[in-house]
Amino acid sequence: MDPKTMMDLFGLTTGELERLALIVTRLSGLFLTAPFFSRGMGPTRIKLLLTVTLAVVLFPLVPPWSGEGKGDLTTMAFAGITELIIGAVFGMLVHWVLIATQIAGSVMGFQMGLSMAMVMDPTSGVQEGVISNLLYLTALMIFLAFNGHHLLLEGMARSFATLPLGGGLPHSEDLLQGGMEIMSRMFRWAILIAAPVIGVTTLLYLGMGLINRASPQIQVFFVAMPLAQIGGFIVMGLTLTIFGQVMVREMEAFFAAAFHAMGF
Repeated sequence: MDPKTMMDLFGLTTGELERLALIVTRLSGLFLTAPFFSRGMGPTRIKLLLTVTLAVVLFPLVPPWSGEGKGDLTTMAFAGITELIIGAVFGMLVHWVLIATQIAGSVMGFQMGLSMAMVMDPTSGVQEGVISNLLYLTALMIFLAFNGHHLLLEGMARSFATLPLGGGLPHSEDLLQGGMEIMSRMFRWAILIAAPVIGVTTLLYLGMGLINRASPQIQVFFVAMPLAQIGGFIVMGLTLTIFGQVMVREMEAFFAAAFHAMGF
């Protein structure tokens, strides 16, 4: 739609149209990296329509920015880049709680001898391990049941009060400290998920190694791989019963850390 036509249709001034464009830019950054929104699901036009609709809903809550109505393209360009970074960083910090499940799935698949078993994920367009894809999609369903997508949008709405349009990036010290905290928590969470399978398969391989040492004639390799896969799936089935509860706790912690790192 032509900008002049949009201004006539909605009764917006030039400055208000600039403000709406910056809101759309911040939301676009969020949708590039955030869980669920960043997945390649649905037509691009629908996602664009959702972004613009949310921007229109948030528009009355966003105060005017410092360069509004001045028509300075350089200031507008820098402000747009800043808004894109703010949305993308916030979405990425929250997304790491789900990335941890992919890391854990890769380690578990390697331990179970399934590192070469890959599937094409249609929502991301890349090949992933079967265990990684299973854990990620399970965590994503828990994320939606937890209303994590609502918390993402709530965070965006709160961000316009603490990080005004054109006001620059969050405080670098808080962002760096929060980012390091979330990254370390991501790896701890990944290790916690994979630990039962790692423990069982390690003991299995150790036992098979002792058998092979005692009797080299036995081809333990052909026995160890199926046993590792069977044992790994049994342990996964047992641990997934508490996976959801712990996942919700971790999501709450990741959201709290992301809000703190971004200053809202």
